[in-house]
Amino acid sequence: MDQIATLEFAQSALRGQVTALEEGQMREISNCEPWTIRQLASHALNNQLYWGGLVTGEIIVSFEETMGAVPYEGDLARFALEAGERSLSMWRTSGALEAILDTPFGKLPGAVVINFPTIDALCHAWDLAASVGEPIEFPAEMLPAISVVVEATCTDAVRELGLIKAVAPTRVGATATEKLMAVSGRSLDR
Repeated sequence: MDQIATLEFAQSALRGQVTALEEGQMREISNCEPWTIRQLASHALNNQLYWGGLVTGEIIVSFEETMGAVPYEGDLARFALEAGERSLSMWRTSGALEAILDTPFGKLPGAVVINFPTIDALCHAWDLAASVGEPIEFPAEMLPAISVVVEATCTDAVRELGLIKAVAPTRVGATATEKLMAVSGRSLDR
């Protein structure tokens, strides 16, 4: 599976979780404490716009606003659709994966950078689902592509930057999805 298709799957999973949220859940604390579920969803959607903006040189949302989980106060379901469409449009720009992009971590090729919004969308889709007590499982046919992204992004070097948490313990009988999410620091036991 190519990287754009994997990102599209990840964003679809994120959008599905955001769309399923109920207004009453928005003020609850997420599994990414101290953020509320609204803050977590806002962070995840803004991350898609932030990384996509690097492709076109646009500052759609600042790194600080994204990482600060500034809550989007409007209709999150609509925002999820718009953010995903806009981000994918930027990533589908001719030469996006070959371009050298200016990132907060220095200059990196687009083929490396695209892994960041992909892992972010996957992890935060999982976080949102876990936060409302309805953990998700990624389809078996997507696990090889997701594994590639996890291996590329959930490294000790990335952990040292504070972007990914330490590997979380897994329970006996953990699913393949739970094991992949544990590598990114997520656990149902938290």
